[in-house]
Amino acid sequence: MLERFTKILSIAATLAVLGFPATQAVARSAGPDCDAAQAAVKADIDAACPCSGPGNHGEYVRCVTKKLRELSACSADESGKRSCGPVPRQCAGKIRRLASRSACGKPETTVTCCVPKQRDCEGDATPGDGRQDGTCTGTKRKCDRVTDCMVAKCELAASAERCGVLGGTVGNGRDCTTACAP
Repeated sequence: MLERFTKILSIAATLAVLGFPATQAVARSAGPDCDAAQAAVKADIDAACPCSGPGNHGEYVRCVTKKLRELSACSADESGKRSCGPVPRQCAGKIRRLASRSACGKPETTVTCCVPKQRDCEGDATPGDGRQDGTCTGTKRKCDRVTDCMVAKCELAASAERCGVLGGTVGNGRDCTTACAP
């Protein structure tokens, strides 16, 4: 056991001399930017699957799913080089979930509703000093104190009146991607 420990220390010392830290954290890839991918293909999806088109909500979501399959498909050319569509596969599910949370294909009275939700302000060592050094949890929004972190969450409501009962305001448009944008 002591021999094994000594060997590990020897390897760590050698790595340190060579300029490698003994405990180097492996950096994980941040992954694809799904918001940018969705913005890039929004016009294509809207053209293929109009929100106010014929059919019901399920048909709308199926249409979006089919279009996303096309936009995320990969194929190899004659030289064997693989090329994929503009939507990374990791983003297709997220974009489909956004479509399923839309009011598209639902009755005209259904609205997007922006309901305020309180978040915490993390990372500000001196709250209330007037400098926004923190970030609201779950967002990229800067904050100085917790009161800066009232964030609108998009939900669907059966009517504008129901949205008011939930304590929200009617959003812009029929899908949650931009309904509550400031």
